[in-house]
Amino acid sequence: MLQFVVFVSLTLFFLMVLIKRRNARKKIRTGFVENGQQFEAYLCEIFRRAGYRVHPTKLSHDFGADLLIENNGKLVVLQAKYYNKPIDTSAVEEAVVAGAIYGTGFVGIVTNNEIPERVKEFARQFEGKTFVRKFYLIDGPTLERLRRKERII
Repeated sequence: MLQFVVFVSLTLFFLMVLIKRRNARKKIRTGFVENGQQFEAYLCEIFRRAGYRVHPTKLSHDFGADLLIENNGKLVVLQAKYYNKPIDTSAVEEAVVAGAIYGTGFVGIVTNNEIPERVKEFARQFEGKTFVRKFYLIDGPTLERLRRKERII
C-alpha cells in the first residue's frame, strides 16, 4: 500500500512539473500574458520600448482597432489576437474595417501565435486593390524581434 501511495505521489509530482514547464515556455514567449487584455497592454509596452508612439483603444466598441501606432507620420491600426491556435481570415477583415474607420491605409494583425499562409494571402489581396497601402502581419517570432527593440513597422 505504501508503495502505491509513493508511486501515485511521484506521478502527480512529475505531471505538475511538466505542466509548469509547458506553461513557463508559453509565458516566456509572451511576457507572462494570460488573456487578451493583458496581451494588449504587453504590446503597448514593447512597442513603446522599441520607440513607437502607441495609443491603446477602448477595450470594447473600438471598431476592431486595439492599438494605434504612430511612426514617421503614418498611423498604423493593429488588431491584437491572443490565441492558443493560429488566427483565421476574420482577423484580416476586422483590421481592414478598423483601418477604414480610423482613416488609414496602414493596418495589421499582431498575434502571439502563427499566421497561416491562407491568412497571409488573404491580407495581401487588400494591398493595392483597396485603400490598404500596407498590411502588417506580426506573429510570435516577429514579436520577439520587437521585444529586442528592432523596428518592425
